[in-house]
Amino acid sequence: MKNENKTEILTSFAERVANLNILHPRVQEIWLLLDSIRHHNSFQGGKNSPRHRFIMGLSGVGKTQMVRRYAEKCEGYTHTDEDGTERDIRPVLYVNLPDPFTIMEFYQSIVYSLDAPQIPGRPSIGDVKRQVFTLLKQQNVEMVILDEMDHILATRYIKAEEAMSAIKHLSNHGGISVICVGTPEIEVLRKLDSQYFRRNPPTKLERFKECDEEYLRLLDSIEEQLMPPKPLFLSGVPDAPDGVTLPYVLHKISYGLVGYLMPILQESFLLLGVFEPNFDEKTAELDLGVVLAEAYTNVIGEVAEEELEKMILVD
Repeated sequence: MKNENKTEILTSFAERVANLNILHPRVQEIWLLLDSIRHHNSFQGGKNSPRHRFIMGLSGVGKTQMVRRYAEKCEGYTHTDEDGTERDIRPVLYVNLPDPFTIMEFYQSIVYSLDAPQIPGRPSIGDVKRQVFTLLKQQNVEMVILDEMDHILATRYIKAEEAMSAIKHLSNHGGISVICVGTPEIEVLRKLDSQYFRRNPPTKLERFKECDEEYLRLLDSIEEQLMPPKPLFLSGVPDAPDGVTLPYVLHKISYGLVGYLMPILQESFLLLGVFEPNFDEKTAELDLGVVLAEAYTNVIGEVAEEELEKMILVD
């Protein structure tokens, strides 16, 4: 009985809303690119330098969710050596870079992401660096994703050249691919050195600039994932006039940013009572249009539209 209840909770509409993962073709393309990088490194067997990438996009386009999900998708496993020793294997490691960025915190963030204990006392940078390389080898890490590269630009403790040198050393010594993720501002890091420029080709994750067919497919995929008890018509009601349908409203209030669209939808369902204990999927009437304005304010805040556009629509 306990297992049946758990299954019911995990497959409820509320659970699907809470765990909404917005996946669209561009994200899938980038996932395939990352797969290609890993496969290339695997087949060439360390004879050549591993491939790397800079992934850039505006704040809110879904970069962090995309790379986090990729790392989760490439889930690790436990390997047992011939002598019976068990080792955690982590093919892809997601690391959120520290703020403020320092070399010590950089290496300690990697240790933390590997679920390993920090060296007690007051270790030197060299001690922590050796721990990192030992762990990377033990856990067979193929790719490290460094998110929030913008923290390197914001730090006042070290120069950007020192930070990039440490990242380069991580790749060279560990023989792993490094994926650097941040806003378009991190392009200056890629151009610090001709070698960085050559070894780190850019890939961009753009916002949805128009409410076009691609955006409508995104909304369709969201509705398919949510599996609502009754159709939500996120991508529009057939034969409704353009400009007044739900997809145009969703695009306008989210500015084409997945990072706004997802919490606005989740907040809308919260306001509609989806997370209430007495919510009944069979009888619920989920009219998003009634609550979208309130959901927008709750998520975005009371910010003038002109100010928002100035801050986020820089492309």
